[in-house]
Amino acid sequence: MSKDYTPFANRLRKMAKHYDKWARRKELEAYRIYDADLDDFPITIDRYDDQLYVAVYHRPGEDWSEDEWQDRKLAYRDIITETLSISKDQVFFKLRKRQSGSKQYEKLSIAQREFTMVENGLGFIVNLTDYLDTGLFLDHRKLRMMVAQEAKDKVVLNLFAYTCAFGVFAAAGGARRVDNVELSNTYLEWGERNFKINELADEGHRFIRHDVVHWLEKHKIPNYGLIILNPPTFANSKMMRESIDVQRDHARMINLCMHLLQPGGKLFFSTSSRKFKFDEAAIEGASSIKEITRQTLPQDFRKRNLHKCWLLERGEQELAPRIIEPEYG
Repeated sequence: MSKDYTPFANRLRKMAKHYDKWARRKELEAYRIYDADLDDFPITIDRYDDQLYVAVYHRPGEDWSEDEWQDRKLAYRDIITETLSISKDQVFFKLRKRQSGSKQYEKLSIAQREFTMVENGLGFIVNLTDYLDTGLFLDHRKLRMMVAQEAKDKVVLNLFAYTCAFGVFAAAGGARRVDNVELSNTYLEWGERNFKINELADEGHRFIRHDVVHWLEKHKIPNYGLIILNPPTFANSKMMRESIDVQRDHARMINLCMHLLQPGGKLFFSTSSRKFKFDEAAIEGASSIKEITRQTLPQDFRKRNLHKCWLLERGEQELAPRIIEPEYG
């Protein structure tokens, strides 16, 4: 017996109409129109201008054959194109399942379908075909604006920079300098292109290819007024000196950042780990720690546990010297 997609079609039609109108008022070209709203249809649909990026979620315990995945994809595609009156070549699918190591960064195809989207007056290169992620995490839209508002006249550190979207907003917000630190050369070059299309590339901003934790351990001068720390939930790339587990390692990474902040400097820490628990007792040198998750979730993202975010402020007191194990070899 075939699955009845009528409830999905009705919900999609309603949400698309509502959020298309909302996005026009907000002058947004990239936003979410369906956020796994119905349990029987666990997909998300993001609109990038006239194109759609559809993520189909593989739930734990499910076991799809390649034929079953293709059948499911084609069924969704037919319903989406009919409901929204768009052509099939405007819809792009990705199968999302639990990733290990660096798989979320691996190249998936060579279609190279890149184009530029505008968010709050700034341009960003996105790619709906080649990688699992598009180059712009839409759920961080409000946090990017917060970064822009905090960055004026500050030296800003953007860690796990990905395609440097936070860095672009910091630079556009008047940062004196932005240091973008990212291990992947592909994404760092993508980030440089994002700076260039916004005419920000010639203002002394830096693009540093390095293992982020190793870089934090090597630097000791507290000259940053603002730091953005958005680590992956888990990573164990061969290029890294050690793996990262955000639950295990977040306090250590935050404390390394606190040593690089000027007194009164601020740190935005964000994670997409669904089961994450913040270890406030392990944080050193913060005069203020506030969870700001509710303020950072955009209206078009209805799932409340999509990401979690904290704002930390460095106190005026001197921090105890960091003890770093010597490197050998």
